[in-house]
Amino acid sequence: MSAANGGQFAYWNGPMGQGWAAQREKRDRDHAPLTKALLELSAPQPGERVLDVGCGSGTTTLALAERVAPNGRVLGIDISKPMLAVARSRAAETGSTAEFVDADITQYAFAPHSFDLGFSQLGVMFFPDPICAFRNIHGAMKPHARLVFCCWRHPFEHLWAFVPDSAAKPFLPPTPPADPDAPGRYSFQNPDRVRSVLLQAGFVVPELQKFNFMTFAGATPEEAASSAIDEGPLARSLVEVDEATRAKVRAAVTERLAKEMGPDGIWLTSAAWLVQARA
Repeated sequence: MSAANGGQFAYWNGPMGQGWAAQREKRDRDHAPLTKALLELSAPQPGERVLDVGCGSGTTTLALAERVAPNGRVLGIDISKPMLAVARSRAAETGSTAEFVDADITQYAFAPHSFDLGFSQLGVMFFPDPICAFRNIHGAMKPHARLVFCCWRHPFEHLWAFVPDSAAKPFLPPTPPADPDAPGRYSFQNPDRVRSVLLQAGFVVPELQKFNFMTFAGATPEEAASSAIDEGPLARSLVEVDEATRAKVRAAVTERLAKEMGPDGIWLTSAAWLVQARA
């Protein structure tokens, strides 16, 4: 584990990683439209070798393994031990050939030029040194292999996070302006930065397209607030607040989300980039 990645390691192996592992089914439902679009764009073929970066609890890894069967191979890599435990259990239960490794993508010694497809669903925004990480991924890919991943766009477009974040902000300690390029949800919001990182890492012809989908899927205000606070966009902001503050945030977020309530529940836009490039 690189020293620069220590903070991410602690975060994804602590309560947040444990929460994501426990809430895997809900997370899969929330991201199902994005997963479907990303799999269609990447078009894995039977017999291909695929690298799934930031594979988490293994949902995309298992789906990729189905598509490259019977002779293909998929390797999922992540730093979250709780989520990888879920991924390995799921693979064993389903008889999947998917394999998983607990490692830092920046430093892992891949066999050179061994993958036909590099893939990631929301796993690349947390790299402390994205150029270095993508350079290592590039070295693991065959010449002209394809890279496909998704990342969040600007928070103003990403209402699933922006609405609860805004409601909670008055109750949280003031923070200095964040570096938009710092590791986190929105570090790849700028398409010019995404292209620059990929080009510097050795990839060519990077292309980005917008993809919007609806999140909260008809939830009640209470359900949506719980999703945002307990394991969603507000979870990291609330790690160190006391219970009284957390209760105020929950009440404010629930009240704000109630304004989004429609006849079939709450639906808020999630805004992603679908990115593709060639090695």
